[in-house]
Amino acid sequence: MEIRRKFCLLIVLSISVATGLFAQFDPIPSPDWIEEHKDSLRNALLTNKDVEPNYEHAILAALMYYPNLEEIHINFKTRNITTTMAAMPTVGSIFRKRENRRYSILINETKNRRKAPLLKNAPFEARVGVIGHELAHIVDYNRKSFIRIIGNGIGYVFSNSFKRNLEHKIDRITINKGLGEGLYAFRLFVEDEANTTERYRKFKDNIYMSSTDIAQLIETVANLAHED
Repeated sequence: MEIRRKFCLLIVLSISVATGLFAQFDPIPSPDWIEEHKDSLRNALLTNKDVEPNYEHAILAALMYYPNLEEIHINFKTRNITTTMAAMPTVGSIFRKRENRRYSILINETKNRRKAPLLKNAPFEARVGVIGHELAHIVDYNRKSFIRIIGNGIGYVFSNSFKRNLEHKIDRITINKGLGEGLYAFRLFVEDEANTTERYRKFKDNIYMSSTDIAQLIETVANLAHED
């Protein structure tokens, strides 16, 4: 079974590289492409993952850009939260070795006072981008000791400047992974299409990169890649 899974992952990554899916300006795989390759993608990418069926295609598309998370336990589940999505380590696993930690990615499906955009209302490319952002949080968590994770949690709650610096860092990880287009699509969705409050928009502007910032960083990363 393990050999089969590794073989499937190799096939998926080979197809992805050959079709340019990891390049900055190539399109994120479409839902139709994901559906066509769904069985191979599930075998390759969903080991140690629990997914919400309604979001499986977008989750699979995002996981393609994070092969380093192959062995990490991640549970995608719907919860009533105040933002679109959130990623966090489970309480009991913070003290484990990094490779043995477990993480939850929460997906909000209920409108709240802040009217945070719902993932189900976002275009597919934007869904993949924001899921990629949450996976970048897990990459960041898994680089840290439990003491740093706890310190980050305190800083995130009590300091907007800490929160801003961290979220900009996470956006940079997402873009460097190749999901800049999806992140840009989600930011445009928040800025132009989502039925949300002015207060929530100001919060996003204060904490996260703007669509202009994201576009500029995508271009910078692409230029650096061409120089190499």
